[in-house]
Amino acid sequence: MQALTFEFNLARLAFAKVAGSVTPRGYLSRLGPLRLREVPDARLRGDAWVVVKPRFSGICGSDVKEAFLEGAIDNPIAGLVSFPHVMGHELAGEVVEAGPTAGFVPGDRVVVYPWLTCEARELPLCEACLEGHFPNCWNLTAGPLGAGMHLGTSHEVTGGFAPLVPAHRSMCIRVPDGVGYEHAVLADPVAVAFHAVLKAPPEPGERVLVIGCGALGMSAIQIASRLFEGAEIWAYDRHEYLADTIAGFGAHRYETGSAVELVNAVAEATGARVFTPPRGMPWLQGGFDKIYDTVGSAGSLELAIRIARAHGTIVVPGVSTPKRFEWTPLYMKDLRVIGSNSAGIETFEGRRVHAFAEYLDLVAAGRLDLSSMITHTFPLADYRRAFMTARDKVSARSIKVVFELGES
Repeated sequence: MQALTFEFNLARLAFAKVAGSVTPRGYLSRLGPLRLREVPDARLRGDAWVVVKPRFSGICGSDVKEAFLEGAIDNPIAGLVSFPHVMGHELAGEVVEAGPTAGFVPGDRVVVYPWLTCEARELPLCEACLEGHFPNCWNLTAGPLGAGMHLGTSHEVTGGFAPLVPAHRSMCIRVPDGVGYEHAVLADPVAVAFHAVLKAPPEPGERVLVIGCGALGMSAIQIASRLFEGAEIWAYDRHEYLADTIAGFGAHRYETGSAVELVNAVAEATGARVFTPPRGMPWLQGGFDKIYDTVGSAGSLELAIRIARAHGTIVVPGVSTPKRFEWTPLYMKDLRVIGSNSAGIETFEGRRVHAFAEYLDLVAAGRLDLSSMITHTFPLADYRRAFMTARDKVSARSIKVVFELGES
């Protein structure tokens, strides 16, 4: 079968770097590390496994970073990845083959939770997995699957950018009747945002900010507005074309100016005290109670600590290449900065449930509807245009880009 693969090959990486310095399309050259090629058909890996035929597979921001070689060479999670691998970890589709103890049958509609944790690796559950904190699993390089955090990072297990994908029964969440694939494919980014918001839920009367309005930020806005009432929700990005969508998702105010302009707007709206150093950006005493930084860059985190109120909370589910930034307000204001990694078993409204299942139930109940985030769909063969669309959000007016892999 034909699948979209990434190969860690020095010659291909070097070519992509040189070609990419001329034009971003150079990173996607057939001579680079990312290419569509023949791989063995996905197969049952054991009695508790299924084979899923994806209907939709979403392009995550991490996929874009990989395709355009934006990662740092000393990234600590590099040891949790093996090559070559079939990319993609956001997928929903139909079971076409099932092992005798899988608990699924052909025709079942599922969304695949991508993490390759202890149960999928046929290992005794580690402390993190026992607690439902699956992304913190201790065994992401162990057992028969070898290194690979999740689908799309493993040499052994085919990722979602393929016509057929294997999945352990622990990775499969049933899609309720009446919930379409256009909703199901968003389970991963929405669950990531859900996990982040639950780290520090908005309280009535609080003023909260979402930094970055891609799929993760849009999800955080709707979750905060629909599931937690009474907070004033701001959103910040640089792109005017997102304004109508953001308002429809529940943000009370959308800011698109420079970082300094945002600082001044927050001060004016909240009565916060502005401190302006001789050099560098101003910062506030007063400001936001809670901030969800879905960008996770040095610039976005520096901005967050400057405009959070003293003793405020910043949750960081976003991932960008680390750089130095001025972090003095972090300790000056006694801030809490919380990392937020993917999602697992979450506690919400008095029950503990898998974040993917909770999201699908909320869609079925009409409490969430994020399907309008999907702005573009492409066949897998058109992967170059799909990745350029996901990268060049302003010119393409894109939010979420997905591959459509055919009717079930």
